[in-house]
Amino acid sequence: MSIFRFLSATAIATLLLSPLIKNEITETQKPYIVILEDDSESVRTGFAEGDSSNYRQGIDALAARLEESNNVERLTFSSGLKSKEQPDYQEKVTNLSQTLAELYDRYSYQNVGAIILASDGIYNEGSNPIYSNLKLEAPLYTVALGDTTPTRDLKLDRVLHNRIAYQGDKFTIRVDYSATNCKDKSTVLTVYNARTGGKLFAEKINIKSERFFNSKEIILDAAEEGMQQYRISLSEAEGEITTANNTQSIYVEVLEGRQKVLILANSPHPDLSAFKKSIENGRNYEAEIKFIQDQDLNTAQYDLLILHGLPSGKQSASSVIDKAKSSKTPIWFVLTSQSNLGAFNQSQDLVDVAGSGSSLNAVKAITLSDFNLFTIDPNVLQTIESLPPLTSPYGKYTAAPTAQVLIQQEVSDVETDYPLLCLEQSSDYKTAVLSGEGFWRWRMYDYREDKNFETTDELVSKMIQYLVVKNDKRQFRSNVAKNLYNENEQIAFDAELYNDSYELINDPDARLKVKDEEGKEYDYTFSKTSNAYNLDAGILPVGNYTFTGSTVYNGKKLNSSGRFSIKELQLEAMQRTANHQLLFSLSDKYNGKMVNIGGLPALSEEIATSDAVKPVLYSSFKNREVINLKWLFFLLVGLLAAEWFVRKYCGGY
Repeated sequence: MSIFRFLSATAIATLLLSPLIKNEITETQKPYIVILEDDSESVRTGFAEGDSSNYRQGIDALAARLEESNNVERLTFSSGLKSKEQPDYQEKVTNLSQTLAELYDRYSYQNVGAIILASDGIYNEGSNPIYSNLKLEAPLYTVALGDTTPTRDLKLDRVLHNRIAYQGDKFTIRVDYSATNCKDKSTVLTVYNARTGGKLFAEKINIKSERFFNSKEIILDAAEEGMQQYRISLSEAEGEITTANNTQSIYVEVLEGRQKVLILANSPHPDLSAFKKSIENGRNYEAEIKFIQDQDLNTAQYDLLILHGLPSGKQSASSVIDKAKSSKTPIWFVLTSQSNLGAFNQSQDLVDVAGSGSSLNAVKAITLSDFNLFTIDPNVLQTIESLPPLTSPYGKYTAAPTAQVLIQQEVSDVETDYPLLCLEQSSDYKTAVLSGEGFWRWRMYDYREDKNFETTDELVSKMIQYLVVKNDKRQFRSNVAKNLYNENEQIAFDAELYNDSYELINDPDARLKVKDEEGKEYDYTFSKTSNAYNLDAGILPVGNYTFTGSTVYNGKKLNSSGRFSIKELQLEAMQRTANHQLLFSLSDKYNGKMVNIGGLPALSEEIATSDAVKPVLYSSFKNREVINLKWLFFLLVGLLAAEWFVRKYCGGY
């Protein structure tokens, strides 16, 4: 009995010390075999008769054979890795370099025994995968699909064009086209208006060599406003295998017209030409110089007036200023030695100048960081401060409380709070004041320092853009993220609703209706964000669309509409000849080999018996408290129960 009690007490006392047991755990991880299949359209069109079914049977058999002793993961790829196990060959782009980069990120710390890449070697996005500096530790085996034999083919290689044109202008498109095995054949290059079907250009082309390439520049008229679709095509050559790459569509947004700026001066000055050049370097604007004495002066047709030296001592320009204010045309005043400061103060409420203007100051620029009407590059602001001084009429300058000052004056090396360049928006009427002349010096200095006019041009461009943009006073606005999408892109919308105090709200629900050219409608409901709305409409078919957003606020229905277009992606049709040399180079670089469809059975055996494909043993140590051992509990209970039973049985208690 004493032995039983000694063992029980000793075990319990030992457990009070919380002893630990150190266990070694060994786990076996099977190697991964990753099978990547090209899911792009070019693979489907590149299969010869019977190759598709033979390939599918071969790749499935290879996967089944390797699954016997490995973890096989099957993925597809196009612009990157996809989670699909079986390709349907509908993807519009192929990006091999991105695919391999994503593969490396996903499996770099896994026991990968082999990578099998089945593709035709054609890529049309990203860089050449040969030059991707990835450290794939597993061998890369490639399965060559498609046909490397050049066929008779006419192809539109690319069409270069501007995305924006202005109504009434002409614009140029450049068409690059090529032909393979079409010597002594002919074709017709034609440009159509895709909406009306009207022919805009046609020219016969005679092909004089087996490998033929040429370019053609075509000038078109931007006649109609809006997003215009043009279709460029090459007529089929006799014996051509496919005509899918004979046609391309382009989209050009035709704007209503360049916004017009009138530089109206009291007299000739070098500033005038400098302003004109800076304005017209922005492709959305055109500028014209006139003088207040001109007989044919008509300011109604302009979107912005720049008054240089006006009002002056002899010309008050009051009628011009009154007309601009009544038509809400923004005015940019430029003070010069000819300016009449009294008339200037009466013409605007942005800057008040107390002085006669009989003498002048040389003033340098000091930029302010708290300016917030528009953003401007910090490097540009820094460069502005190094520009030579402007000449400003002497006096005390006071900016209105509502003025936004971008540049202040430094007079005789003394920083002042006098505004040199400032802007104001009073309701829907905008005004700006440059309190000095000599902009031409800024522009010349800019070129001397940087061999370009980027600093002065950006400053003027930002000013003009702010001044001419009309304020949107609608309570409800719905917008599409951009006007032109590729057919594989998600279409995104957003909307804003303002209350009577012009604060953002989103209490009522907002809806969106999208309509295509055939009248088919798609109805959506916006999701609410913190104080606005957004919507992901997914992928829509190729075509031109209009949309209307709507909501009901305070019993009033509010609408906002717009339009966008979705263009067809034809990248996969541009190249039909498989690039097996690329696949061979990839497999050679990563210690694998290239096989064709018939070599799949042998490849499965080679990988299955490869020394590189082997399991990995992972050892780890785990500490456990002895008190958690169940058998020890039952041992203690057994010892105590045995002592109790014997004592009771023998009567020794």
